[in-house]
Amino acid sequence: MKYFILCVLLIVYQFSFGQLMSKRHVPGQPYIKYVIRENPGRDSITFYLSEFSSASTLPLLVYVQGSGNSSLFSKGNGDGINPTSGHITWAYEAKDKARLLIIEKPGVNYLDQVEDNNEFDKKFSLENWTDRIEQVIRFVIKNENTDTAKIMIAGHSEGGLVAARVAKQMHKLISNVAVLAGEGPSQLYSLYSFAASGIFFNAAGFTNKERIDSLTRTWKNILSDPSSTSKKFWGFTYLRWSSFLKTSVCEELNGYTGKIFILQGDADKNVLPESARILYITLLSKGKNVTMQMIPGADHSFNINNHVEISGWELIIRKSIEWFLKR
Repeated sequence: MKYFILCVLLIVYQFSFGQLMSKRHVPGQPYIKYVIRENPGRDSITFYLSEFSSASTLPLLVYVQGSGNSSLFSKGNGDGINPTSGHITWAYEAKDKARLLIIEKPGVNYLDQVEDNNEFDKKFSLENWTDRIEQVIRFVIKNENTDTAKIMIAGHSEGGLVAARVAKQMHKLISNVAVLAGEGPSQLYSLYSFAASGIFFNAAGFTNKERIDSLTRTWKNILSDPSSTSKKFWGFTYLRWSSFLKTSVCEELNGYTGKIFILQGDADKNVLPESARILYITLLSKGKNVTMQMIPGADHSFNINNHVEISGWELIIRKSIEWFLKR
């Protein structure tokens, strides 16, 4: 009897893992929305695939958004739905060339646009986020028409480290990685450098040393309680900070053997531009297949100073896709 129950539970587990719960169009947007069951007793996962050429076998392009706890879509006027996080540009630039995959973060539901998201705070860490992305990629290549020889993961800002971790862990499947303003060393390097220069922690009367001491104390506090989801720094939990800052894009890509593309604006005030150069030189010294482009005058979102007629976001996305698809 016990053996029978065990077999039944095993069948249920196998059936539930990655089980498709729903599949429907996103109103007014070029995406199909999927909801799958992660596994018994855990959350569902919501993700979206661009649908321009669903009948064709196309390469897969995975875009990982930057920091935040909001959905990839928001409610517009009336019944309208608006895309957020810059992914729609990826979708149109990749049209008829690759299928775009985007994924909601742990604890984030479709159309969530709330300032405080307790579910997100409880669940969001580098490990949980990358695990979710890997599960979705495996589901897509198993169940959708995909050219598995060409899969790129591109991450912007916080997403750069996430993309690097996924690439390392799925290295046999991920052919290309693009890191867009996504750091090189630990993010602590940028925080330290910007604190030293007075860009961050610039409270009235603070000296250079006091700014750096404040950052150092904060980091030690985070390390003293790294799993806390109630204690926060700059709006994010200690769990989030500890999981992200204890590693780096440099470390994660050290074991990756595919192609790497680094894009960075030299006017970025969120990520130290020098970190991209450190990443490039570090990977180059390891014999990696790495390319870097520094975009003059571009800020963290790749807006180009004094050139409002140029969409820097479109520019770097086009560059990334052309690099990805180049034979």
